[in-house]
Amino acid sequence: MKAQILEAMGEAGLQRSVQLSAALAANDRLKYYFSLLQAAIAHADHPEQPAAILRQERLACGIDDSGLDNVVTATRRENGHYRLPNCAEVLQRIAEDLHTMATPVLAGEPQAELQNTLRERLERLLSALPGCQDDQIAAEAVSAITRARPAKADSLHQMVMDLHKALNKMQAELAEDRLDGAAVYGIEDTDRPLIAAFMAGLNRTAPLKFSHPGLATTATRAGNSLVIQNDIGTTDAHVIVIHVQGMTVEITYTDVHPERVQFLRDMLKSYPVSWGADRTSQAPSVADGAAFYLATGHFEATDDAGLRAYLGHLASRLVFLIDWNRARKQLRGFLNGRQRIALLAWAAEAEVGHRGFLELGGARLINQAIEATGGSAMHFGDRLCDVLGEEAAQSLVQFVFRAATEGLRDHKSPSLIQDRVRAELQTHFASQGTRLLQLASDHAGMIFEIATLVRDGIREIGSASQCNGYQRLAKRAGRFEHEADQLVSTAREEVRRRPEYTPLFRVVEAADDAADELEEAAFLLELLAESKAQGEALQALEKLADLLVEDAEEWIKALSHAAHGYTPRGAGAVAAGDADDFLIAIDKLCELEHSADDAERALVHAAVQRASNFRQLHMYSEMGRSLESASDALKWAGLITRDHLLGTALGV
Repeated sequence: MKAQILEAMGEAGLQRSVQLSAALAANDRLKYYFSLLQAAIAHADHPEQPAAILRQERLACGIDDSGLDNVVTATRRENGHYRLPNCAEVLQRIAEDLHTMATPVLAGEPQAELQNTLRERLERLLSALPGCQDDQIAAEAVSAITRARPAKADSLHQMVMDLHKALNKMQAELAEDRLDGAAVYGIEDTDRPLIAAFMAGLNRTAPLKFSHPGLATTATRAGNSLVIQNDIGTTDAHVIVIHVQGMTVEITYTDVHPERVQFLRDMLKSYPVSWGADRTSQAPSVADGAAFYLATGHFEATDDAGLRAYLGHLASRLVFLIDWNRARKQLRGFLNGRQRIALLAWAAEAEVGHRGFLELGGARLINQAIEATGGSAMHFGDRLCDVLGEEAAQSLVQFVFRAATEGLRDHKSPSLIQDRVRAELQTHFASQGTRLLQLASDHAGMIFEIATLVRDGIREIGSASQCNGYQRLAKRAGRFEHEADQLVSTAREEVRRRPEYTPLFRVVEAADDAADELEEAAFLLELLAESKAQGEALQALEKLADLLVEDAEEWIKALSHAAHGYTPRGAGAVAAGDADDFLIAIDKLCELEHSADDAERALVHAAVQRASNFRQLHMYSEMGRSLESASDALKWAGLITRDHLLGTALGV
C-alpha cells in the first residue's frame, strides 16, 4: 500500500496518516461488498422484483471492476444454496479490505492485550469465511457475514463497525485541524500560508477528476521542514511528497509509469526545477513487488510570493496525473504516440483535463460517433489520424475533451454531449470533399508551373540571349510532373477510403493528363531550339503556349471557387454564393479549349509552310499536339467537376 511506498521514500513519519486514509477507503468498499451480497440473495429469492445494480455505489467507493454490476442479476437459488458469480473473489476482497482497516488500529493500540484480542477476533472471523466452491454459498453464510447486530455470534459487519469507530477516533486525534481541505497536524503558523497556497492550486483544478477518488492531502512538520503529502489517485505507488524548508522546495514523486514521470516534469517546465537521476525501488504490495520509479526535483524560490506561486502551480497539475496512462491507452485508435502525449499536455495546459473524456466512456465515446457518422470513411483497423490527417484528428479529439469536460461541469446530459461529438465528427468527415478539391488545386498549381516553363522557354527560342538551359528547364518540368503524380496517388488513397468521392478523383486524374502533355512539350523544347526555329511558326506556337498558361489560371480559379463554397449536402455541393463564379470559370475553360484548337491549326498551317526541314516540322507538330491535348484535358476535368458538384446539389 502507499504506506510502504512512503517507507521506501524515507517518509515513515507520514505512514500513519496514509494507513488511516487507506483504512477509511477500505471501510467504504466493505459496505459496498456487504450490500452487494445482500442484494444478490434478495434478488435470487424474489427474481420478479427489480434488481439493485449498485453501479453508482461501486463507483463512489472507487472500485473499477464493472463486472460486479452483473452479480445481482446473475445470482440464482439452487438446491438450498445460491450460485453467486465471482463469490470467492468478492470474499477475498472483503478479507483484504478488513486487514487494511485493522492495520492502523492494531499499530495504534497501546495495550498488547487489546491488540491480541483484536487480532484473534479478526483471524477467527476471516477463517470462518466459506470457500464458495463453484460460486455456491449458503444463505446462512451471507447472513453471518453481513448482519450488523448479532444476538449472540460475532460477524464481519460488526467487526467493520467497531473498527470504523476506532478509526474515527484516531482521525480526530491525528488531524488537529483542516486547512482548505488538507488534514494538518503539528504545523507552525508560518506553514499556513504555504499550505493555503498549495490547496488553492489543488482546489482550482481538482473538480476535473469528477467522480474519481484521490488528491487527499496531509501536511505536517518533520524537523525544520514543512511536509505536504498528496496521494494523487488510487494507484499504490502513485504518491508525491513535498518538503519546504526556507525558500527551498524538494519534490519526491513515485510512479509505476516512467512516461508519466516525464509528463510531470514537462508540466513544471515553466519553473526552474532541477531533477536528479531517477531511481527504481520496490515494495511488496505494488504489482507483486515490481519496481516503481522514484524522481526527485529541487526548486529554489527567490521570495515568498514566488514560493507560494510555485506550490500552487505544482498542486494544480496533480489532477492531470490521475488516470493519465489509461487516457493515453484509450487514444491509441485515434492518434499516434507523439500526438497522444501532445494532446494530454494540451489538456493540462488548457485546464480541460482528460477525466471527463474517460468519464463518458473514453474511446467508446468517439467510436460510437464514428459508427454513426463515418460511413465508408473508416474501416476496421484504421486510425483516425490516418483518415483525417494528424492535424484534423488532433483538433477533433481536443474538441471531444473540451466538450466532455464542459458538458459534465455544466451538468449537461451524456446524450447531448455525445450528439455534439457526432456533429463535430460529421463536419470533419464532410470536409474530406473540400480536402480533395484543395488537393486538386495543388495539382493545378503544378500544371500552371509547367505551362509557364514551356511558354517562357518558347519565348527564349531565337531571342538575343539564346538561352541554352533547356535541359534544366525540362528537369524542372519533370519534377513538377512528378509532384503532380504524387498528388494523384494521394487522391487515389483518399477515395479508396471514401468511394462516394470517386468523381473528385476522376477530376484529378483527368487533369493529370494535362501535366503529362505539358511535361512532354517541355522535353521537346531543347530539340526545337536546336533546329533554329523562328518566324511565323514559332509565333503561332508561342500563342498556343500563352493559351495554356491562361487555361491553367482558369482551372485554378474554378477549383478555388469550388473548394471555397463546398458544403456537406450529400456527397458535396457548391454553395450558391460561389456557384456563379465557378460556372464562369468552367465556361472560360471550354472557350479556351476551342481557342487552343484554332491555335493548333494555325500552328500546323504555319509550320507546313515555314518549317526549314522535316525535323523542325515534326517538333512543331508534336508540341502543338501536346499543348492542345493539355487544354482538352483541363476542359474535361472542369466538366467532370461541374457535373459532380451540380449533380449532387440537385440530387441527380
